[in-house]
Parts: sequence; structure tokens; C-alpha cells
Amino acid sequence: MPQGRNQERKILSKTKAEEQLAVLQKTYAGFQQEYQRLSERTMALQVLQEMTLKLTSELNLQTLLENILDSAIKVVGSVAGSLLLLDNFNDELVFKVVLGGGGETLEGQSMPKDKGIAGWVLKTREPLIVDDVSQDERFYEGFQSSDFHTANIICVPLVARGDIIGVLQVLNKSSGEQFIREDMELLMTFAAQSATAIENARLVQELREERDRIVALEEDVRKRLARDLHDGPTQLLAAIRMGLEFSRKLLAHDMTPQVDQELAELYAIADRALKQTRTLLFDLRPAVLETQGLVPALEFYAQQIQQTEDFSIVLKTGGFDRRLASRTEKEIFSVVREALSNIKKHAKAREVWIILEVDEERLTITVRDNGRGFDTTKLDPAKGKEGSLGMINMHERAQMIGGRLSVTSEPGQGTSVTLNVPLEQNAVE
Repeated sequence: MPQGRNQERKILSKTKAEEQLAVLQKTYAGFQQEYQRLSERTMALQVLQEMTLKLTSELNLQTLLENILDSAIKVVGSVAGSLLLLDNFNDELVFKVVLGGGGETLEGQSMPKDKGIAGWVLKTREPLIVDDVSQDERFYEGFQSSDFHTANIICVPLVARGDIIGVLQVLNKSSGEQFIREDMELLMTFAAQSATAIENARLVQELREERDRIVALEEDVRKRLARDLHDGPTQLLAAIRMGLEFSRKLLAHDMTPQVDQELAELYAIADRALKQTRTLLFDLRPAVLETQGLVPALEFYAQQIQQTEDFSIVLKTGGFDRRLASRTEKEIFSVVREALSNIKKHAKAREVWIILEVDEERLTITVRDNGRGFDTTKLDPAKGKEGSLGMINMHERAQMIGGRLSVTSEPGQGTSVTLNVPLEQNAVE
């Protein structure tokens, strides 16, 4: 009997030891999983730290966007991803960078800003994990590739200085597991730093573009001035020089009556050269604009052009006689001047009208001619088609004062350039 009990105790002891071993093995396995998770998270944080350092030094916007998405994919261990930026002008989200899944052909394409999971994140500014996109009605299949199946997704907003500028999304975890909240939090931290870097790179790009635009405008002004001097006063001065030489020969042959006639003609040429020179000087610095305001400057400019050009010009001020902010008057005058310059160069017009109309909210300035016109469908001021640097300049000047510029024209029907300027924000301070 005692022997049976001893045997029973041994069996119970062995069973208990096995249970304890199983618990220890399970605990050890749990520790291993936690260690693996912490190792992966530490590695992700190292990648995040390294990328943060790169973000501050990379100022090329496209390279920066590519680096951001590549690092985001590595940080959370996903298969693919995309970075979309908001196009405020067209109310669209644009695929700026796409990596993995064969979706690179999406780059440059756009989608409505209120569509899909990306649209929801953009609207709410909230990050989102979707474990099964096929069960989520927000998933937008408009760009789903037949060669790549999206199973799950993390999408986070890109917010810089309080403004939403786009979204960052990663697709399908490479391990086959679901994304977890820690993945989303890590991506949110990374997105916050990335958004600031994107805005900085955008600012640098805009400054470079503005510098290039100013250089191009300065070159255009120099070319225009050289052309106007060559075609105007220079030709007239050459005629005066030839006339004086001819008069000297007449005097040498004692042909006084003919000299008097030649001098009268030379006086008329010199008078014309003086008027053209004054017009050029006025173009460079319209002093009347600074001292007396927009309407007197337009009146003086119209008189100068009337004396030197082949077309007639009519100015209708509509009773507008108030001063605006100095910068606003300069931009309006520059738009009118550019429009008249285009008429002189291209329109072959016989009549030109400058019309000012005013109501309680806005001032409208229209420059219209009866020249040959053109096809406006070929005009794209945003891209500079038709070689119209002047047209781009007019649109930009309008935007700087909160205005809007429109151009209407048809071949053989003349052209109208209309500038609408809000009065309240452009009043004299």
C-alpha cells in the first residue's frame, strides 16, 4: 500500500512539474515575442531618428517626398505606400509618390479630395487603421491595381503649422499580420515631422521659382527696353543725324530755303523722339502714379501713347477718383501697361479702350481693343504656353492684390483683359 502511494505521489509530482515547465515555456515564449516586438520597435525608432536628420537637410521637394514614403514603409514594415498632397486650387488629392505594389503609374494622377480613406482622413484630420478594406465603404477602388490586392491600410494626415497639406498611407504589413495601434502612433509621429519638412522644402522651391521669375522678368524688361529704344528713339536719332548732315551740305551750297524746310522736319522728328523717350521713362518709373494716383497716371500714360502709337486710345474713368494703397495702384498700373504693350506688339488694333467701373466692393479695369484677337484655348498662364511671360506676370500681379484677371478673345474679334480688384483690402492705410 505505501508503495502505491509513493507511485501516485511521483506521478502527481511529475504532472505538476510538467505543468510548471509548460507555464515557464509559455512565459519564455511571451518574453521572446515581447523582446522581438521591442527590437522591431527600437529598429523602427532608429530609422525614424535617422530620417528625421535627413528631413532637415533635404530641400529638393521631390527627393524629400520619396525619402519620406520610403522611410514610412520601412518604419511600419509595410509592402507598399503612397503620399498624396492637397491641390487647393482644384480641390483634389494628387499622388506625388507611390512605392511598391506596381502602383508607380499612379504618380501625378489625382482624385477628389473627399473620396476614399485618404479623403476621410483629410477631412477629419484623424489617423485611421483599416484591417480589411473590402469591408470598409470608405475604400475607393478607382485606383485599385489588378496586380496588387490591398488588404489593410494605415492612413495618417500631414499637418503643417495647423494646415492640412495631404495624407501618408501604407498598405499591407509585410509579415502578413494586421497593423496595430503602435504602428499608427509611430507613423503619426513621423508624419508630423515630415509635414514640416515638406512645407520648408516647398518654401525653398517657391523662393527659387520666384527668384527665377524675377530674373526672367528683368531679362524681359531689358529686352523690351532695348527693342523699344532701337525701334523708337534710336531710329529717330539716326534720322536726325542724317538730316543734319544733309542740312550741312545744303548750307555749303548756299541753299538756305531748303535748309529751313529740312530743319523744320528735323524739329518734328526730334519732338517725336522726345515724346517716345518720355514714354519710356514713364514706363520705367511713373512718377505721376506715386504723387497723384492711379487715374492721373492712366490719363498721362494714355496721352503719351496717343502721341506715339498708330492706334487711338479712349480712357473712361467712370467717376473713380479715390486713392488706393500704393502697392495696389502700382500693380494695377503694371497690368494696364502690360496689356497695352501686348496690344502694341501683337494686336494690330486701330482703337483701344481703358474702362474703369466701380461699385461698393470692387474696382474693375478693362483694357479692350479691336485688333486681330487670338484663340484663348491655347493660352495657359499657369504653364506659360504661347511664350506669354507678360500674361503670367499679369495674373501674378492680380493675385498679389487679391484680384482676379480674365482674358477674353476670338480671332478677328479683338481682346479684352479684365482685372477685378476688391476695394476693402486695398484701401489706403
